[in-house]
Amino acid sequence: MAQNHEFDMPVIVAIGEVVDRPSDPASAREPVDLMADAIRAADRDAGGQILSAIDSIELVGQVSWRYRDPVGLLAQRLGIAPACAINASMGGETPIRLMHEAALRIMRGESKIAVVVGGEAVNALGKARKAKITLPWTPLASREDAVKLDFDRLPLSRSAKKAGVTDPVHIYPLYENALQAAEGKTPAVGNEESAALWARFAAVAATNETAWLRTAPSAEEIGTPSDSNRMISFPYPKLMVANPSVNQAGAVVLASKAWALAAGIPEDRLVYLWGGAAAQEPGDYLLRDGYDHSTAQRAVLGAVVDLIGGDASRVDLAEIYSCFPVVPKLAMATLGLRPDVAPTVAGGLIFFGGPLNNYMTHGVCAMVRKLRAGEGKLGLAYGQGGVVSKHHAIVLSTTPPSDPLVPDYSVQARADADRGPVPALVEEYSGPARIETYTIIYDPKGAVRHGVVVGRTPDGERLIAKVRKDDESSVAVLTSREKNPIGTDGHVRIDGFGNMIWEDGPLRDRSKRQLQHCLVERDGPITIVTMNNPDAMNALSPYANEELGEVFDAFQADPDQWVAILTGAGDKAFSAGNDLKFMAKMMAKGENVGTPIKGFAGLTDRYDMTKPVIAAVNGVAMGGGFEIALACDIIVASREAVFALPEPKVGLAALAGGLLRLPRQIGLKQAMGMILTGRRVSADEGRELGFVNEVVEPANLMATARRWANEIIACSPMSIRASKEAVMKGLDELDVRSAQANQFRYPAMAALFRSEDIREGPLAFAQKRPPQWKGR
Repeated sequence: MAQNHEFDMPVIVAIGEVVDRPSDPASAREPVDLMADAIRAADRDAGGQILSAIDSIELVGQVSWRYRDPVGLLAQRLGIAPACAINASMGGETPIRLMHEAALRIMRGESKIAVVVGGEAVNALGKARKAKITLPWTPLASREDAVKLDFDRLPLSRSAKKAGVTDPVHIYPLYENALQAAEGKTPAVGNEESAALWARFAAVAATNETAWLRTAPSAEEIGTPSDSNRMISFPYPKLMVANPSVNQAGAVVLASKAWALAAGIPEDRLVYLWGGAAAQEPGDYLLRDGYDHSTAQRAVLGAVVDLIGGDASRVDLAEIYSCFPVVPKLAMATLGLRPDVAPTVAGGLIFFGGPLNNYMTHGVCAMVRKLRAGEGKLGLAYGQGGVVSKHHAIVLSTTPPSDPLVPDYSVQARADADRGPVPALVEEYSGPARIETYTIIYDPKGAVRHGVVVGRTPDGERLIAKVRKDDESSVAVLTSREKNPIGTDGHVRIDGFGNMIWEDGPLRDRSKRQLQHCLVERDGPITIVTMNNPDAMNALSPYANEELGEVFDAFQADPDQWVAILTGAGDKAFSAGNDLKFMAKMMAKGENVGTPIKGFAGLTDRYDMTKPVIAAVNGVAMGGGFEIALACDIIVASREAVFALPEPKVGLAALAGGLLRLPRQIGLKQAMGMILTGRRVSADEGRELGFVNEVVEPANLMATARRWANEIIACSPMSIRASKEAVMKGLDELDVRSAQANQFRYPAMAALFRSEDIREGPLAFAQKRPPQWKGR
């Protein structure tokens, strides 16, 4: 039987919205109740004809509260049992996709009354936490039991995670800055345009009764950073960033035109869905062809303009997704709407509010109201999900379309054909790199946390690197309002945490930098390193450990340096280990500094050091401080020195090698006695146990350490290195026979037999003269 196009035509028959602003945080309503109220509001909008007839509910991916089955609970709240009840996926385009697919099902006769609904209560949760209130909501589901949804996490490369660029608020600015550069605009001009655009959104929100922020700030207020409008991620301050701290729900109900008319719904309240288009970018933002455009967005918006006859001037009303200014900027440049057409009918994700994945439901509700009121005949609703990832747009009208909906609305082939070559992504790189795009990430107080550069190597490969906040020159390049830095040349190095770091200008000589955390003295072939934080018992922050790692890198690489002595500044401590005050401060800021790859003092995770290191322990060596000393080859201790691994007393463990090195050095039972009690051990007892080589009076400590160093440098440095390597690697062999057989394969042993020193020793002995060691 042939279908009747007019009879089966899908239409929007009802809309409902709810905003919850309780004066008492304890009375805030949970998301599923807000959604139930939104559907009830839609039922009233249709004259009470909807609720009992619903056969399909699709719930937009919900985030603010964990439910086992939110759509099932919603149906229970409404007292209905629809045949189709789906917990849908995440993504800002999801409401548009669900409406489009519901319309197709209605056209095919698979559904009569379909509801798309979503809701969030992030604001309520934030206020409850602040007031220390337990909300009387549905018990929170465990992470294991909570509903699983598609696209609940962004697909991200290891490079993106390492650079700390994993949140949309830090990724969209990469597009904004690239777009400004492509258009030849300075950041100052780009900021003015963003602020003016956002002021248009704010003005619309001010007239929308369901909007969250209705104060309509001016373009100047929006674009000027202040205490209440702090920088989030360059170039965006807070008022240019989507606002999820709302309690809002919305519902859109679709049915066939025939059902609507039979139910007595007036025809002038029906809104027709003409069709739409969808396409996606590669999920990982680092695997895209560029950042000044989106081929998927271009394809989708181009297709919907084609749907209305290729003339965008026919569009009277628009809802352009607006999580960040760059999205509507790109979309509006593609569409070419009439100047009098505002980019929003609801108010945007900042001022109307950004109920996470469900904003476009509200956008369609606002558009339906305006179409019904005769404020336009044709509307375009464009949603976007992920980070410029998923794109979907539909056309709505007060008049019926001339043709039925097209079942296949994907324009992916069109997007893919338009896409340029995608550069290869390099995970590890050091060398020249030019800025492709960039941003600066700020902390909650508006201070720079670190910069980010997406760069290109001379071979055209792509990388993402951090910019250290203490690199004032590079940060100044990225924060300039007068010059866009895209195209600026710089260099990438690998820092002590294993991160790629971009620095402006030519490659810098790290050996000439000012040391902040230690002192270094060279006396002939002896390097003396002093941990320099005496006011905090020489406790070491991650940055201090990184600096010491670079110092020992330089020592290890310098053929003229043969022995190192490590000590602490002052007369109280060698090192108290981890700088807990610094770590607490970083945690309070929400910063995770990480652990340098070479460990405490650049030694505890360094397993290829063949040059000897002497620890001159001048006082307390606790926790990480003791682990540093254990990582050295010889320990000379002041009689006032104290050693311990006290971590178990504060619920921690000595995981920087102490639990492994101590049993090797003094035997299992004695080591367990120290480890399991966390007890303090004096220098004299340390010598009895076997981990201290010599105990001296405090005044004689450094002289004694130098005496040990002088005795070592009297020997061939090549022999010393080969001997140390044979000992350390031999401990990992199965037995002495294996170790003895394999020692000739060790690099330092092979270097010894190729060296000048191996000939110099016997020759000097034969000539009855002191040997002249070369160390090579």
